[in-house]
Amino acid sequence: MFWGFVVSVPLLLGCLLALTTRLSKKTIAFIMAFGSGVLVASLAYSLIEEAFKMSQSILPVIIGFISGGLAFTIANYYLSRRSPQGNIRHRKKSHGTEAGGGKDVSGTAILVGSVMDNIPENMALGISLAIGGSVDLVLLAAIFISNFPEGLSSSEGMESHGKSKKLILLLWTGAICIGTISSAIGFTVSSYTEPNVLAIALSFAAGAILVMLGESMIPEAYEQGGASIVGLGIMVGFSLAFILGNV
Repeated sequence: MFWGFVVSVPLLLGCLLALTTRLSKKTIAFIMAFGSGVLVASLAYSLIEEAFKMSQSILPVIIGFISGGLAFTIANYYLSRRSPQGNIRHRKKSHGTEAGGGKDVSGTAILVGSVMDNIPENMALGISLAIGGSVDLVLLAAIFISNFPEGLSSSEGMESHGKSKKLILLLWTGAICIGTISSAIGFTVSSYTEPNVLAIALSFAAGAILVMLGESMIPEAYEQGGASIVGLGIMVGFSLAFILGNV
């Protein structure tokens, strides 16, 4: 629960920064791209690789990976259909001016969209801690860093669409609680679950994260800052994560 809380805190920190300052679009884009690079390294070296080591079979990894990607796509589509505009991307790092949605979008829908990929990420953190006996620095850094632009850009979008600061703070506080609990669940479940099931869970998180990057985070960063900002940000983020994993 401690580590789940630690990696979830940047949600609130990003929110507070958005409500008190105004960052340029290029700065936000670089932060989002940087987080994308870290997540790519995390899902490749921590989640997928660890899932394969546990199961020693490609089938559970593929099943989990495809299931995670499909689940994210379906949930994202459902949330978009619930939006009055029909094109809102509520999920992680799908921010900018549309991130908060229209004024009629319920706080519950926004909360569900924001935490849907934090749940498998934090569960994966708890599983990796139980299996390895220590915290996976790459996965820890990936979740921590990528949560900051979520809180930052989403809060900015919600405020611009008339959401009160009190409501925005309440939503992200709830997201932190859910992330903390998810880590504890992942840690506990890993003690009573077969390796193949754990492999599916880890690869499920990887699939959800990868599809999220392709559908929301990277395109949004491109819209905010352009190709060069995104390319450099992803490179720097991936490099840092790789270094942390091999030091």
